[in-house]
Amino acid sequence: MALCLVILRADAFFRKSAACRALTLGVALALVPLCCKAETVLRVADQKGLQRALLEAAHQLDGLKYRIEWSEFPAAAPLLQALSADAVDTGVAGDGPFLFAYEAGNDVRATLALQPRAGGRYLAVLVPGASPIKTAADLVGHRIATGRGSIGHALLLSLEEKSGWRPGQIDIVFLSPSQSAAALHAGSVDAWSTWEPYVALEEQNGARAIVYGTGLTPNYSFQVSNSHALATKHAELADFYARLAKAYIWGKTHPHEYALIWSQQIGLPVTIGERVASEMLTQLVPLDSHVVSAEQFTVDIFRQAKAVPEIAPALQEAFDFTFATQ
Repeated sequence: MALCLVILRADAFFRKSAACRALTLGVALALVPLCCKAETVLRVADQKGLQRALLEAAHQLDGLKYRIEWSEFPAAAPLLQALSADAVDTGVAGDGPFLFAYEAGNDVRATLALQPRAGGRYLAVLVPGASPIKTAADLVGHRIATGRGSIGHALLLSLEEKSGWRPGQIDIVFLSPSQSAAALHAGSVDAWSTWEPYVALEEQNGARAIVYGTGLTPNYSFQVSNSHALATKHAELADFYARLAKAYIWGKTHPHEYALIWSQQIGLPVTIGERVASEMLTQLVPLDSHVVSAEQFTVDIFRQAKAVPEIAPALQEAFDFTFATQ
């Protein structure tokens, strides 16, 4: 930009010479792409550094033709709020919070899917080690913390439906992850429905999982974007998603390398990183009718619980089918 200003001042200096003016204009036009064109910035939201560490470990951020501006979020709900407000361009979110945000009218669209993890053990209901609660049935009459609209919330609603519990038989308390952990430790809630890496961290501190997400929810996660980014940065998003897909493939065969980088970045023991890597690493796949059909279940349990408006946009419109992994 400074070079552009020098050229403009040179033009003023040579005003009396038509030839000089023409020469100055020609030089200025030739230099505009070099000095005045803004670099494209792709604003990427991450949760607990999981995807950034994976991309860096797999060397998939090498040779970018745009700049990535990273933002860190403790959970999907604030990430999706930032996305809807156009504060970020893309990020990753579980199916529960994504559909909760979409059904509430937020400007969010799923672009690619992360296949369900084997076993669904990345999602669990935890209780303190000394708790008398031993099974899912024992949760009746107790207070359970989770994030509103989170995958933990979806897990509790699914558990409620499949167990045949009446509304109110479990008391769901909506708290952030940090608040939930504090409440569980203080005894002000009896259980916490949460996800990795919080599951591994709490189990390391003596908590027990009495329910895992296996068979209770579809267990998909999604890459998500908004209408503005999809319209103005489609090429950058496609390139980023292709790199991310390759990183996930690499990560499945190099879990230790991934765990090491992620643990160092987030400041957690490598043992936690290795467990999270084994449970979270999956595959990024294009969206299809099977994914949409599976997610109807998530929408239905939120609607039955009156957690989202009964009249909401069609589920099909929540997905953008224009991306493919390589």
